Amino acid sequence: MIVILGGGISGLSAAFELKKAGKEFILLEANKQVGGQIQSSQKQDFTLEHGPNTVLVNNPAIKKIIEDLGLWDELIFPDEKASSNRFVLKNGKIEPFPSGLGKMLKSNLFSISTLLCVLREPFNSSKSATDDESLGALVERRLGKQILDDFVTPFITGIYAGDPYKMSAKYTMNVLKEAEENHGSIVKGAFKIMKAKKLENEKFGLPKQKIFTFKNGLQHLITALQTKVEKEIQWGANCTKIEFSDQQYIIYYEQNGEQQSIIASKVIAALPAFTLAELVHNFAFGLSSHLKQIKYVPAMAVHLGFQSKNMAFSEKAFGILSRNAEKVPFLGVLFNSHFFPHTAPEGKDLITVICGGVRYPEIVEKSDQEVLEEIGSCLADLLGISGGFELTNIVRWKRGIPQYDIGYSKIEADIDLYLGAHHNFKIAANYYKGISVSDCVKNGSLAAQSFI
Repeated sequence: MIVILGGGISGLSAAFELKKAGKEFILLEANKQVGGQIQSSQKQDFTLEHGPNTVLVNNPAIKKIIEDLGLWDELIFPDEKASSNRFVLKNGKIEPFPSGLGKMLKSNLFSISTLLCVLREPFNSSKSATDDESLGALVERRLGKQILDDFVTPFITGIYAGDPYKMSAKYTMNVLKEAEENHGSIVKGAFKIMKAKKLENEKFGLPKQKIFTFKNGLQHLITALQTKVEKEIQWGANCTKIEFSDQQYIIYYEQNGEQQSIIASKVIAALPAFTLAELVHNFAFGLSSHLKQIKYVPAMAVHLGFQSKNMAFSEKAFGILSRNAEKVPFLGVLFNSHFFPHTAPEGKDLITVICGGVRYPEIVEKSDQEVLEEIGSCLADLLGISGGFELTNIVRWKRGIPQYDIGYSKIEADIDLYLGAHHNFKIAANYYKGISVSDCVKNGSLAAQSFI
């Protein structure tokens, strides 16, 4: 018997792969719904995303799962102008975020000295003093502090909500590290790597426009997967302990107030690192201790709906990212109804304000009223929003985003060591082999395929 622990996108992807192959399995899910952080809801005719707002079709695995589910014709791709129109907040002003070297040279974001630093980068002979260099140290060493502060940090904060001086360059923006190591230059190497990636995407038939959603939100993908594997799901099954004996795993769980157990010959663990660490502590102390070292930062999504005419900011935009130096209570603002117009009724706008992370973790603990007052006041000044909000909604994730910090290479090596010695135990989760939804789909599918 194969047992999947956790029904997030990783666990569901694994389950779907096993189902297609006709394998017998059970999926244990502690909650009353699957999908993990991928949750969508409709409120006052607005479509809200509680977790990820967009997903990328950027690898063959996610393309295949969409096709196998028969969902390809239901994909909604974003408004092209809005999706490419991104901004960053600098000194209280909203500045266009340059998408390439040409636009960078014309941008108000960077000084002449910074641009000269970028142009001189191919001739920069500096080298890292360590194999596990932080992203902040790498970018500052090669391109200067302003590129780090005004360009890289806002971008990477939108993904990890972390501290670039703590984040491992290898695991968070490996394209920069790879460019330096293989081509001697970030500027020259990045272009070559992106060109090779473009050719690879074409080879696998991936679309040029990679961001997508569905009419009623990303949970449509979760619902489609759930429908395919519904009979194998054990709902409300809260795992309490795992034992390992005679090459088998005994999984104990509580369901409907009763203690249950199941013997598994193979396990796919798609649980958060801190949860799995407690479950395997008694038979895999080393694995447990390393999983406990993976830190999570809090995240919060604040949804706001209002009359379009009540916002002075008139640009058709994807969003605004903020620098660390800005005194604002958010990491970024997404203009959902600009890039996905169907998410708001006619004549109205929907924005999602992303807060928390290492920059402002305490906001997640504030009351709804405190959050809305702080966010509302800031946006009134920044975007010229007046007349109040017709819709407000707050979603908190107290352990939201795992951090690939310096030292993660040691954690990964020890996870790999355990998995290499225990071929019937797999890990598929966003703290291992990639944080994005498409990474999770790929890794969940690969875990299942190894058992087929």
